[in-house]
Amino acid sequence: MAKGKSSASSGTRKKHARKAAVASGALDEPQVPKEKKQKGKEKGSKRSKEPRKKVYIPPVKPVPVQPDPLDTLGIAQRIPAELLVVLRKLAKKDSVTKRRALEDFHADWVEKSKHDEDVLSILEVVLPVWLHHLPGLFLHPSRRVRQLAVNLHVALLGAPSLGREIAFLLSEGTSSDHADFILGSWLLAAYDVDRQVSVAARGAWQSHVSLRSSGQASGSTSALTLDSAAFSPLWDFVQRVLLDPSGVYLQINPPQPAMPLSAPQSRKGSGKSTPVPRRAEEAPTRTKADDEEESEADRKARMRMGGFGVLEWMLGAQLQLSQDEKAAEEFIGPLENIALWTALYSGQHPPFIHDDEFEAFGWNQPGVRRACWAAVQALLRTYKGRLHGLEQSLSVAILRSAWIEPDAAVRNSMWQPLLTFLKEYPTAWETEARGLHDADDGEDESEDEDEEDEDEDAPKPRSAKAPTSEQKITHSQAYDDFRQFLELGCMGSPVQAYPAVIIVLSTIPPSIFATVPTPVSTLFESFWAAVDGQALSGLDRMAASAAFLSSLLECVVFMVRRLHGEQASALLSESQEDGKQAASELVREQIRRVWEEISSERLKLDEQLAAESLSKTLAALSEIDEGLFRTAWAVLSDVIKVQLITAQQGVPPLVPAALKVFRASAAAESALAQANDQLVNDVTGSTIRRFEEILDQDESVVVDEARLKSLVTILDTFGDDIFADEGLASAIDTTCTKHALRLLTLSPDILLVYLAHRGSSQQCSELWQSILLAVSQRQEESASALRPLLAAAEQGALPDTLRPAGDELDAVVGQLLVSGLSGGTGSGQDLDLLKRVLQHPRYFIRDDCLRGLVSSICSTFAQHAETSLRTQDPAAASLPSLLSILDIITQSDILPLAKDDVTAILPDLFLFSTLVPTLYPSSTLDPQYRLAGDILSRNLTGLASDLRQCVLAVVQQRLQNLLLDLSVPLKPSQLLRLVSDSTFSLGGDLASGIFPGQEELNKMLNDLPTYPLHVSVAVLDPLVLPGDWDEESAESSSEFDRFGYSVYARVVHSLLLHYLDDRDSAKASIWALRHFQALALYAKDAIHVPSATSPVFGTNLGKVALEDIVSKAERLTAYLSNHSIDDGWFSRTVPRLTSGTIDTSDLTEVLLGRLVGPSSDNARESRILYSLLRHLLPDVTKTEADLLIGLARTIEKKAPRASLAIVYAVTQYAPEPPRLDRLRNELAANMLGVHAAKANTEGLWLLRRLAATAPDPESDVVYLPTNRAVNLMKPLQQWITSDEDLDEEVDYQMTTIFMHLAPILQTVPGAHWDLMFDVIENNLENSSLGEPATLPLLHRTLRLVIAIEDLASTNKALRATWLERRAPILTLIRDLVVQKIDNAIDTPLSLCRELALSVIQDLPESLVERGAIAKMSHLLLDASEAVPKMSYKILQASAAKYTEHLVLEASVESEDTISFDLPLELVQLLQSSLPDEELDQTAREQKIFGHMLAWMLIFDLFHNASLKVKVEYINHLRREGLITDYFLPLVFSSLGLYEGMARAFKLDIWAVDEYYLDLTSSETPLRLPLLAAHLYYRALRVVPGLVRSWLADCRDRQLNGTVTTYTSTHFSPAIIRAELEQAKDPAIAAELLSDENLKIRVANSVNEVAASYTVDEYQLELRLRLPADWPLHTVEVTDTARVGVTEDRWRSWVLGVQQILTFRGGSIVDGLAFFKKNVTSHFEGQSECAICYSMISAMDGTLPKKPCKTCKNKFHSGCLYKWFNSSHSSSCPLCRSEIIQ
Repeated sequence: MAKGKSSASSGTRKKHARKAAVASGALDEPQVPKEKKQKGKEKGSKRSKEPRKKVYIPPVKPVPVQPDPLDTLGIAQRIPAELLVVLRKLAKKDSVTKRRALEDFHADWVEKSKHDEDVLSILEVVLPVWLHHLPGLFLHPSRRVRQLAVNLHVALLGAPSLGREIAFLLSEGTSSDHADFILGSWLLAAYDVDRQVSVAARGAWQSHVSLRSSGQASGSTSALTLDSAAFSPLWDFVQRVLLDPSGVYLQINPPQPAMPLSAPQSRKGSGKSTPVPRRAEEAPTRTKADDEEESEADRKARMRMGGFGVLEWMLGAQLQLSQDEKAAEEFIGPLENIALWTALYSGQHPPFIHDDEFEAFGWNQPGVRRACWAAVQALLRTYKGRLHGLEQSLSVAILRSAWIEPDAAVRNSMWQPLLTFLKEYPTAWETEARGLHDADDGEDESEDEDEEDEDEDAPKPRSAKAPTSEQKITHSQAYDDFRQFLELGCMGSPVQAYPAVIIVLSTIPPSIFATVPTPVSTLFESFWAAVDGQALSGLDRMAASAAFLSSLLECVVFMVRRLHGEQASALLSESQEDGKQAASELVREQIRRVWEEISSERLKLDEQLAAESLSKTLAALSEIDEGLFRTAWAVLSDVIKVQLITAQQGVPPLVPAALKVFRASAAAESALAQANDQLVNDVTGSTIRRFEEILDQDESVVVDEARLKSLVTILDTFGDDIFADEGLASAIDTTCTKHALRLLTLSPDILLVYLAHRGSSQQCSELWQSILLAVSQRQEESASALRPLLAAAEQGALPDTLRPAGDELDAVVGQLLVSGLSGGTGSGQDLDLLKRVLQHPRYFIRDDCLRGLVSSICSTFAQHAETSLRTQDPAAASLPSLLSILDIITQSDILPLAKDDVTAILPDLFLFSTLVPTLYPSSTLDPQYRLAGDILSRNLTGLASDLRQCVLAVVQQRLQNLLLDLSVPLKPSQLLRLVSDSTFSLGGDLASGIFPGQEELNKMLNDLPTYPLHVSVAVLDPLVLPGDWDEESAESSSEFDRFGYSVYARVVHSLLLHYLDDRDSAKASIWALRHFQALALYAKDAIHVPSATSPVFGTNLGKVALEDIVSKAERLTAYLSNHSIDDGWFSRTVPRLTSGTIDTSDLTEVLLGRLVGPSSDNARESRILYSLLRHLLPDVTKTEADLLIGLARTIEKKAPRASLAIVYAVTQYAPEPPRLDRLRNELAANMLGVHAAKANTEGLWLLRRLAATAPDPESDVVYLPTNRAVNLMKPLQQWITSDEDLDEEVDYQMTTIFMHLAPILQTVPGAHWDLMFDVIENNLENSSLGEPATLPLLHRTLRLVIAIEDLASTNKALRATWLERRAPILTLIRDLVVQKIDNAIDTPLSLCRELALSVIQDLPESLVERGAIAKMSHLLLDASEAVPKMSYKILQASAAKYTEHLVLEASVESEDTISFDLPLELVQLLQSSLPDEELDQTAREQKIFGHMLAWMLIFDLFHNASLKVKVEYINHLRREGLITDYFLPLVFSSLGLYEGMARAFKLDIWAVDEYYLDLTSSETPLRLPLLAAHLYYRALRVVPGLVRSWLADCRDRQLNGTVTTYTSTHFSPAIIRAELEQAKDPAIAAELLSDENLKIRVANSVNEVAASYTVDEYQLELRLRLPADWPLHTVEVTDTARVGVTEDRWRSWVLGVQQILTFRGGSIVDGLAFFKKNVTSHFEGQSECAICYSMISAMDGTLPKKPCKTCKNKFHSGCLYKWFNSSHSSSCPLCRSEIIQ
């Protein structure tokens, strides 16, 4: 043995070399074992030799981790710290860290370098660091990391200086190995599986890397140039990636070094240390974080896919670098490794690798297989004709992989390279059949033996070598796979694969076919196995069958050609001797099988395609050998004739289709044409005979429909041939005429065939009329008989000359109409038949019948359309049917016949398509509405103008009738929308004719009552007098529509909406302002007094709708008022109105003239006049106002109400005219002359006028001089003191006058004040909130009281007078307020109640009663906004009185049983139901607000209550379940806690411990949630135990958690803060905790309160700690110091404190007061020990308990014991008597 040579065998050395290559990253190829040699054929002497001893050769150590240039090059010290942190992160394993580092590097540095040279220079420094990390980043498992890295690399290359620096570093500044890894990973990224990554990386590579062939000068310095020397290492890198991607990945991303395992060393062999080989499972693995986005198998696949993509590029690049054949051969040499091409194989263990443990590269990786096939295509394209060294490897790998490929996408990529390879290398099949052969002659036999004994875990794939000698092929596995491929229907891709089968078959040499006993039949058996196994029964079965048939017939022709050629001998079986005979047998078998399979539809495809394929095959066979054609045709002819005779289920459709295609494709006079003509004659003759047999049978015999249909198909196909024979045609005419009825019943198609092919129009007409007559005679079967005839008409298969002879089908069509509209069983089918008849009427009915039919349809639709306007009646079940018929009529040729009838129903179509959908919206009827609209628009188009105007007029009249018809649920807004949307379609002004005229509207208004809706309206409108209302007349009822509109309201509201949209028309109709204002007045009255019955509006019309009417009326009135008068208009108009000469051209003047006339002098017209003047007067001058006062004086006799309206309007809205002041004084002076007897007549009118002239109290206008005011009081006093009975209105007007006189007389003392006070008391005594008739007087009285209160607050003299009478007046008002009135929703009542409550807001304490809380609780639920808030203030004072009374009762011992319950009325109010959803939102929120105020009152009752009273209150709440059943649900729903924490009301910015009731209003959107939060806060402070109890019983875990979190977050901090502040409050401490020995300490930081009580310098200390979610959890009570108290007593004290805080609703102060009381009581009366002179013993902390029976002094036990010991006696220290006797 040579020196230094290992004793190991060649196999062992190679195995260790491979392991060393894996460790060093330089693995050449994964090895596949060569085929094992058969035992027994080697030399026996070798086996007897003693086996040599073997030792392990130590493998090369793994390459260490590459050092970071940050440290080795000192870059870390030259760059900013921020950039250093980013670059350090690139070395981290976590992909998230890497992503953030790449993002930061790109955004913060690379992007900034575009504008900052300093940053650019820094980046030049760190480029080595970037290139160091680049391979690992480009091959990272995370797609996001790879994408960010590539984008960053592209950005760096985009900077010219950085690009040049990178090129320099890769060519000169980096080690060759590392440069290969950088460029290799860059190339892999350019072909990455992610498109975004690959596009960016490939673009950068193409832009910055170029190729340089030998002798070519280098390119630009900014680009990296690759020559042959640099290209070779790249090729090595790509090979390693393809063969061992895991090794490459581990080398680029080496694992962390581990401590080496100590291994035993051997002294044998070479003497070198031999480590124990590490087992496979001990191989270094990477952590999960490195591979978080892909498994190891996916990583291998990704790298191999990129490697094959790079291989495609390198194949072309190598040719560009060098054209040398030797270089090319060396380049593709490594591709001979068969292991590389296992990437084509889809199985786990490739059979062409003789190692059961070797896994194919393409296993479970279709992407790798696609990439490998693409590489094969590139290899064949670029190295065409130069792959002889690769032929064997490729042949085996391709042919053994292609036919078992399961993935459809891979197969699509496979066909082109597969077919190209087979075409260029036709010997591939034989090469595969001979298999791979080893030719490793360099190893001796001993080495072979050694290799057989080696560890089989290191397989060595062998390169394919050409066989040394020809071998006979006995078996081809590839051919077997190919046949199995055919048996499986091309593996599920028949459409794509079958066209290629003929090409593949052409490449198979005869020697391969000969490997099976029966080559030809076996091949076609494989074909038909796909049909037998239903492999073609997929979704696209027709296309698959067509592809199969075409391929099969092509292969038949191909094999026939071979059987007729020189290779026939190799294709014959043992029983066959002649190739031509075998070809005939093949044709006979396959043609018969094809026809049978298609006829039975096992091979399902279009007959036309099948026939064309057969035709091509017959033509091809005829070209090969005429005998083959005759053989095939004989088979076809025999089969067809047999099927005609024996087929029970009908002749296959293939028969006529094939014969027709054969005729079309055959050349004239050819053998195929002659044979086909003969066969056609036989077929048609046989078919006619079959028909005659069927017609001669009895009608009861059932004829097979399929067979009959097949015979009809044959006749239809060859009908022209049949009728070309005159004799045959005449016979058929006779047969059809004779059996017309039988044919119609049996097969109408035969009649259609006759009509289609018979050339005689006369014969066709006679037959058609016979058919129609037969249909009419059998009406029960008419529908079924008509359908085929209609189908033929629709398809255009009937001759145009066919017409009915008379009225054959008139009755049938009429019955179809009746049945179709009836909606019964089968009506849909009859309707469908009728519509089909109407589409082609000329064949079936005459014109007169058609006109009658259309007229009936139109009239029926008009009736149904009219009905649908008033009721939601789909009888209108027949409307869809009618509309569908009308749609056909208006679109067909019969429209000219029905033009008049259709035009007559256009108004009905208009109303049905536009108005009915508005009245009765329905998604199910929407299609009918749209269809009616389409029919309407279609018929209006092109309609003559005169007819269009007629239609418009009819529509207008119909709409007016509908507007006046209350049975039609038509809203004014709906009518306006209809008018606006339809004006254009009708081509005219639709609105101009739908509203009644002025006179008709005036009549409607005059028929309505002129008095106000209710007597209480006088509270709101001074022009309404208390005597205007007639109770008996008010009870008269009116009719309303479904929405609450009367006829007048609907008409006027519609007109109002129209004029709002059409202002120009409104300007010409000023007269309508009277009606708009009248409608507004009725709406206002209905709004303010909803309890009364309105003659214009129903109770179901909501407040919002009424307010909208008022708003629109005011808006239009304001617009017309501004545009109808100009400056000086009153100066011109008023004189004419005064004289009665009205200018009729001025429409506004005409309107005012009507309103001031005597005929219009009533309450309604005066209010309308006032409303109009309110809009006209703002810009009037004093002079014009003076003229108006003159007008009022002029008409005050004939139209007193109008006069009052004018005076009141001028007083309120016009500048003060001189004549008005004179009028006041004149009226006041006239009062002096009115005797009491005339007070109810003349005096009343003077008071009305005088009240109308009263100015606004806030204005500067003086009502009357003081003297005049004093004199005015005298007649009023006389009236009151007289014996005359004064009307209520006199008191009402007198009180109004007092209200204006009080400010004037405030400084004038006298009896007039007593008079006012007497009137006030009298009015209050005679008034009641429950009597609506007294509300106007009460309203004026309360306003007078308020005025006097205001004056008395600033006038001392008046205050003294007022205080004498104030108490009884306030008492009367208080008693008025407490009255409970059901449904108190009227505005006058609420206004009076608000005024009364405002008067008694500051009620003296002496007038506040504790019983008021029971009497006034109902006011909290009042509908108005102000009443509940005002009532709450009074009730709050009453609640304090109520609690104060109970506290006093509780503190006094009494034998009587006293109830300490909450007020019963308040509890009943809380138990009343919350508002339902039927109320509007405002009313509902107001009622909830009232309930919350009641709860506020409940919690107010706890204020200043003693502990006993609190406990009784809590017990009452618990008994009634008020907190759990009423309070908490109300609060939680208001705060949104039932919907979860995420949707709960946000309280972060709100303080829950305070709520200012005076500042809230209904317009505050957060009023209820904030009040609910405050109530919950108060509940947690007052009754925490009840809330805690509810929470403990709550079984809804989500709600429980939400409430707990919400409370602890928003409420607990505030409650804890309040408790601690209360404990620190000096005032509270002085009241409850006043004791010099008691000290309270509060620790806010820990929510703790400590109470210490000092006794003889000793302290008893108790600590209370509030939990963070207090009060949901109890207080923690601990004793830190206990002296002088027994443990049992101390425990009882602690338990008492806990009960007060937990169950009795007590505060911390209450608990400490209880503790102080117990301590003081305990030590009260205790004497000091006479020995130690202390109360508490210093030794054991006890009290003196050992008494002396003589002197009664007490001593500590410990002190006595000490005394006895020191004195040596047992006597008392004081009296010296014996203590122990």
